[in-house]
Amino acid sequence: MLSDRLMARRTGGTRWGQRTRAMRNVAAALGLALAWLWLLAYVTQAQAGPAPPDEHPPGAPRERRVPLGARTPLTYSCYLPIVEGAPLVEARALWVTRWDYSTITDVQVLVGKAADAGFNMVLFQVRGTADAFYTPGLEPWGARLGGALGRHPGWDPLQAAVEAAHARGLELHAYINVYPVWAGKTAPLTNTLPTHLFWTLSRRYTWDDWRVVSSAGVTMTLNDGYLWASPALTDVVAQVVSVTLDLATRYDIDGIHLDLVRYPGRQYSYDPFSNAGYAAALAQQPSLTRAEWQRRQVTLLVGRVYSALLAARPDLRLSAAVWPVYVDRWGWGYSQGYSDYYQDSQGWLLSGTLDTIMPMIYPANVFSSPHVFTPTQFGVLVSDFLAHSGGRHVLPGLSAQYADFDEIQQRIALARALGAPGQAVFSARHVEVNDYWDEFASGPYSRPASVPALTWR
Repeated sequence: MLSDRLMARRTGGTRWGQRTRAMRNVAAALGLALAWLWLLAYVTQAQAGPAPPDEHPPGAPRERRVPLGARTPLTYSCYLPIVEGAPLVEARALWVTRWDYSTITDVQVLVGKAADAGFNMVLFQVRGTADAFYTPGLEPWGARLGGALGRHPGWDPLQAAVEAAHARGLELHAYINVYPVWAGKTAPLTNTLPTHLFWTLSRRYTWDDWRVVSSAGVTMTLNDGYLWASPALTDVVAQVVSVTLDLATRYDIDGIHLDLVRYPGRQYSYDPFSNAGYAAALAQQPSLTRAEWQRRQVTLLVGRVYSALLAARPDLRLSAAVWPVYVDRWGWGYSQGYSDYYQDSQGWLLSGTLDTIMPMIYPANVFSSPHVFTPTQFGVLVSDFLAHSGGRHVLPGLSAQYADFDEIQQRIALARALGAPGQAVFSARHVEVNDYWDEFASGPYSRPASVPALTWR
């Protein structure tokens, strides 16, 4: 059982004498008070209106490789104390994309490093573009490991990750991209087993009907980035639900993690299925806006996945990576998850549609966008998500790309001071490139912690 595995981890440190413990607790309380004063100054500054950012957070796939750049300067540091002896409960998630591993040894070494660094939850990507980085299943093997779509690479990445994680007392969550069906200008192979979703939809409908269409009437075509299916298409919803159930029933995973669970942009989608669906809904509810109808399509998928998982594996956690700004209440000029991508992440928490969200509060490249999601803005956004959590979990996402580890530690301290039940770090590759494993282990994650329970179940 999951609880038995977590109990096997160390949850405490060396016993201290009562006098020493009392002195540490007093010091911790003083340190915490100072941290709150520091945080109050930050929030006051944010409410007064920080300088507008120089650009919007890019919408490119988050797992795309980005070169490292120059060191960025720091202005503040904050290190929150943790009282010795008190059991620590805190989620420490690490995103592992499908680009972060190539062999079974890669997976085993990476999970071992994550455990040694103090992480307790691995978000392991197993679906990128309706393909599988695990034994099929309902979708063909991903091309990256085997060299061709549908070709067995000779090992099962998800099974290797589950075994490695559980051997070290870590949770392993299967991380999937939701709406992208393919990437690149060349269509997938036609003869895979199982048949790729691109061809299933293209043969069931017309070549274009299942793809998103812009407000100008332009159908999305094969391109250098992702090709998105229409969120209004019931076949897509059914496929995602089936894939998550397949993962949950065949593998000893601890959760499902959804990514790209949104529309690709504000101008989408005016495909035939969306047009017909909205027209039918409008006839029943004349005041319904198209934007609200589109948000409901995404929420419907999340809710169906959650219901299916609760019925099959009530012990699993359903989480989602979400847009960093729900609504721009501060006039920063950032794009918004609610109105630009039709992603009602705060509504999901308040309605109990899933367990956990992980707002991605970082730019795609911290060096080219140093003024995007500063510590001040990070704290304001975390506060906003926590204020609308409905008692569910918000794990603020932060980047490990920074050239100075204090940038990371500062954000972890902010999240803790604000009461977040944990954090999520992007990504394993950034931690590896910067060799930050020891910094996590000796710094913010020096004491072991267990993942917070789902108390609403």
